[in-house]
Amino acid sequence: MKTTVEKKLEKHFASHRIVRQLHDVPPHEVYEVSVDGRRAVYKGDTGLTGSAGIEGGVTAFVGQQTSVPVPEILLTEDDYYVAAWHPDAPTPDEGQPTDEGWAYATGRGLATLHTETANVIERYGQFRSQNGSVTISGYDEWDAAALDYVRSHRPVLARHGHVDIADAVIDFLSEHPDTFENTGEPVCCHGWATPEHVAVVNDRVACMVDSEHAIAAPGEFDYWRTCMPTFDSRSENTERAFRRGYESIRSLPRGFDDRKPIYVMLNLIYYFESLYVQDQHGPGETAERAERLQDSVTEMLEKLS
Repeated sequence: MKTTVEKKLEKHFASHRIVRQLHDVPPHEVYEVSVDGRRAVYKGDTGLTGSAGIEGGVTAFVGQQTSVPVPEILLTEDDYYVAAWHPDAPTPDEGQPTDEGWAYATGRGLATLHTETANVIERYGQFRSQNGSVTISGYDEWDAAALDYVRSHRPVLARHGHVDIADAVIDFLSEHPDTFENTGEPVCCHGWATPEHVAVVNDRVACMVDSEHAIAAPGEFDYWRTCMPTFDSRSENTERAFRRGYESIRSLPRGFDDRKPIYVMLNLIYYFESLYVQDQHGPGETAERAERLQDSVTEMLEKLS
């Protein structure tokens, strides 16, 4: 793949050099590079579910439209992008401690992202890459976009024998269109604002990276998508700090807490896809994890129905 990266860089930069590989987990690869004398990062797709082009476009959009610190985008193509090196960017696979200081600052940073994009995002749905920028192939209502979100993950689940659980969630959402009443307007959701992707310096977000999961959705989608992998029963004070930080910038909508199980279920559907696409476990452990995910979604559907 290194040769392919070199050819891509050669097309757009007078001088270029690959310094080292930073990350290699399907469906993306990341390299530290030098382009035209500037220290930079290349991120490109290595699989069909890769979204580096979208990530580059969303990152550029956030940099232009908000005060949230993100790397400067130097180039975006359909399947890769090049960003200027950001000194405060989190290192891949190494997150900051998830303490109350990080949580409070990240809550404020995420709420700022949502607040400052609320007036420029008009529809709910997936971002699409188009000629180096992003568009939204979206919906006027979040319930329709949420259905589309599950359907977009269905092919991977079907390929690995879990189409029944995807269809069960699709059926539930179709039969309960009022589930997402009062969720709020569409905003740019980062999609994975965990310590691996959000750096905090001096009690403020210093850099937010990896917008590969970005989506135009209600802010609460992003809120719970952050909380799920970041906080557990042992970190209640930290999660409360995250909420205080968020609410210091942006109010949470009526019914917010009651809708948590729905967002947990949506995220579990994504976890199925991630489990197989990233392929970081042996067959036995993958099967065990998939079974636990299936049990969790089934149990949640039973409680919600």
